[in-house]
Amino acid sequence: MGDVVKAKILVLRFSSIGDIVLTTPVLRVLEDQLNGGAEIHFVVKKKFESVVVHNPRIAKVFAFEKTVQEILPALMEEGYDYIIDLQNNVRSRIIKRRLKSLAFSVDKRNFAKFLWVQWGVKGHISHIVERYLQTLKTLGLKDDGKGLEFYIQPEDEIPNQWGKYTAVPIGATYFGKRPDAAHWRKILEQIPGPIVLLGGKEDMEVAGKLEDLPQVFNGVGIWSLGQSASVLKNASLVICGDTGLMHIASAFQRSIISLWGCTRPGLGMYPWRPGKDSLQLEPEGRGTKPCSKLGNHCKHGEGDRCIHHLPLNQLKSAAEKILLA
Repeated sequence: MGDVVKAKILVLRFSSIGDIVLTTPVLRVLEDQLNGGAEIHFVVKKKFESVVVHNPRIAKVFAFEKTVQEILPALMEEGYDYIIDLQNNVRSRIIKRRLKSLAFSVDKRNFAKFLWVQWGVKGHISHIVERYLQTLKTLGLKDDGKGLEFYIQPEDEIPNQWGKYTAVPIGATYFGKRPDAAHWRKILEQIPGPIVLLGGKEDMEVAGKLEDLPQVFNGVGIWSLGQSASVLKNASLVICGDTGLMHIASAFQRSIISLWGCTRPGLGMYPWRPGKDSLQLEPEGRGTKPCSKLGNHCKHGEGDRCIHHLPLNQLKSAAEKILLA
């Protein structure tokens, strides 16, 4: 009796950190539920290769710098049975058209998002992980009820030197998703116990304005993505905006207080199956309609962005419940 031949599957998700982490339930379901198993290859932008390169469910990673034309010749040599397109844009369509494999593409619900943002008409927008998993329905695969995954290398483990602490990623791609330094200070003042700030070099200016707080350890610009993930894994609480580190924290089932401003959790990007007592905080007095899909616009202006109108009393109560229990 011969060996069972695994299906060769190409998964497409080019960016960014959070969106890529949110694909991990799809990889797990393909590997665990597909009859005969799966050999999974992944296409990603070079900038985000570190998010997937250590995932043991992925046999091969194809990374491109600027255009997918860079990797097309190599992809065309592989002979894929299926393409799972979790990007669904012009670039991913180029790959599908050239490879001619049977493909399944995510529904990005862009029209529903447009109606809500532009006209305040809110339709059904399921979580992006649910829509990712929907691409596998034709293959007879389904949600396994588990969460996200992120793999930390042994050399990236950061020992816990703070005890029961709160990890606070302070950055985000767009201004509508991140408080400024003055409002981060107000938030941090609500948190009992040690606080570890996380972020990239682009967040160092804001972090420098917060490191004088006595309970704060400033790790911004110091640690790699894997090292920051280690800090998140060991935290008792994570407080952050809608950012990639929020989804990595969900992968470790951390308790998360997520901060929402110009975008809202109803757009389908809230923490997927986080830890106990997690909370989504939305701005007060700003209505229910998001200012923008991505957080790159605030109808009240950048200086009065919605994320500066969060109910800090609720944040304080939730933080104390988790940290002082």
